[in-house]
Amino acid sequence: MALVSALIPTYNRAEFVTGAVETVLNQTYDDVEAVVVDDGLTDGTRDALARYADDDRVRVHSNDENRGIAYSFNRAADLADGEFYCILGDDDRWHPEKVERQVERMRERSDEYGVVYTAGIITADGRVARRYTPTRRGDIYPDILAGFDLHPHSGHMLRREAFEAVDGFDTDFPRGVDWEMCVRLAREYAFDYVDEPLVERTRHGDNVSAEPEQVTVNRLMWEKHGDEIRAHPAVEREFRGNWARNRAFVALDRGAWREAVRAGSEALRRHPTPQNALTFGLAVGGPVAFTAAAHTRRLVADVRSRLDTSDERHIAGGELDG
Repeated sequence: MALVSALIPTYNRAEFVTGAVETVLNQTYDDVEAVVVDDGLTDGTRDALARYADDDRVRVHSNDENRGIAYSFNRAADLADGEFYCILGDDDRWHPEKVERQVERMRERSDEYGVVYTAGIITADGRVARRYTPTRRGDIYPDILAGFDLHPHSGHMLRREAFEAVDGFDTDFPRGVDWEMCVRLAREYAFDYVDEPLVERTRHGDNVSAEPEQVTVNRLMWEKHGDEIRAHPAVEREFRGNWARNRAFVALDRGAWREAVRAGSEALRRHPTPQNALTFGLAVGGPVAFTAAAHTRRLVADVRSRLDTSDERHIAGGELDG
């Protein structure tokens, strides 16, 4: 069996990180290790992790100061021994068979395939709030430049040689490291997926990806990969449309209606899709339309989650869609 290393960066998440370690140790695939890098912690995380001091499947490294998520992922990879690396957020959880299913898929594919990812769900208040369904496989470059839709990142398994070939994560990126690294991986390797919801994310107020500053990822990607994006006109139109839509939603959240209208108009002009049309319509409709749409989304999400939980057990129970 090939050793699989889970890379787990953490920062002041004492209430979450041991659950991430346990989700690794509870895999049906036995040859796994959890590599935790604490990024200059100031809470009780080190005490929480001390329980694994005598478990040779778990190793913990502490950064001398806060270095960021990309540095911590790279440090975990440096310490790892696995043939395959698995990304794992400290607040995410895996289905017990996740690693086994991915190793099977990796073994079915040639070395040209550098990444196998999975489907997943987001839960909020104990109910399914969103589903991630994989759609991209094979050669996904240059389409990956337009936007990142390979969620959840904690569903990604990478060949060690692929990780090393692209020099790991870019430490100049404070966020969006998943998308940026996948661009470089997609230049060199094919992607595949396991179409099963094997990862569960929990929505809470401390999720990095939920912060308004997430829109800056588009700017960072443009600064680094702008030449590549411009080389593919269709990709550039989609990228710029997505960027404008993100700006529109940030403006809507702030109540900056004129700014939202300008950004929504740009999104629709650059990339005329139903989603961008809806964004523009919400901006033009102002506070009443935006509030009504948000209320409708909450109602739809609640109905869907009730339907889901009537016949679905989450990862914590060991089964999905069972």
